[in-house]
Amino acid sequence: MWKRKVVAALILAGGMALSQTAGAQAAPAQHPLEGTDPTVTGCNVGAYVVKSWDMRNAVYNEVQGLAQLVYSPKCGMNWVNVYGFTTDNSYRVVMHGHAEGSNFYETAVGAGGSAATLQTYAPGSTCVDVMWQISNTTSLFREGWGTSTIC
Repeated sequence: MWKRKVVAALILAGGMALSQTAGAQAAPAQHPLEGTDPTVTGCNVGAYVVKSWDMRNAVYNEVQGLAQLVYSPKCGMNWVNVYGFTTDNSYRVVMHGHAEGSNFYETAVGAGGSAATLQTYAPGSTCVDVMWQISNTTSLFREGWGTSTIC
């Protein structure tokens, strides 16, 4: 009797293991340029600004920075440039593409600085989300923010 129970348990366990592996799916494939620097890969050549945002400080009602979504038709990649204008502030952008395998990429700068996120694959009219914020570096208070989806 105990042999039947052991055999039944082994068969049941084996079936569970098979059903778990059969249902598993591979992670989505990433584009080979996903998460790379647009300048290093040459994707910046021939790229153009799709949309620009004034980064407006809501406390002082002033434009204190600039964010630009850039697209490379050569590579099918997007990235965001950010420029900070005002002393005692930091400027942060986060970008996420809607293509399979896209990741979140962010960068931040201080006053007088500029930086770019790493790039994400977004060919043609693939949507990209861009979120930005201005923070006071002393109080750490968020003084401005915004978000856009661009397709």
